[in-house]
Amino acid sequence: MTLYEIKQALANGKTIFDLPLKVCYYARVSTEKEEQINSLENQVAFFEDYIKKNINWTYICGYVDEGITRYDFSKKRKLYEDDRRWKK
Repeated sequence: MTLYEIKQALANGKTIFDLPLKVCYYARVSTEKEEQINSLENQVAFFEDYIKKNINWTYICGYVDEGITRYDFSKKRKLYEDDRRWKK
């Protein structure tokens, strides 16, 4: 679906859960502390389960940022590049 089609569907009373979407997640923590790493694992499990439970969604992938590469934008760049590739 294009953004225009999504916007029209939402305006007509649909929710994002009704739409056939390709879905990714981005999970991140800001420190290397043990509780933050556990939080990251919990985020990954939650989002993968949440996405896969929706019958209208197609799970594409997840992006995980441990927060230790604060100024390294390579992971975010990959997300943008993948987005362009999947739109084709």
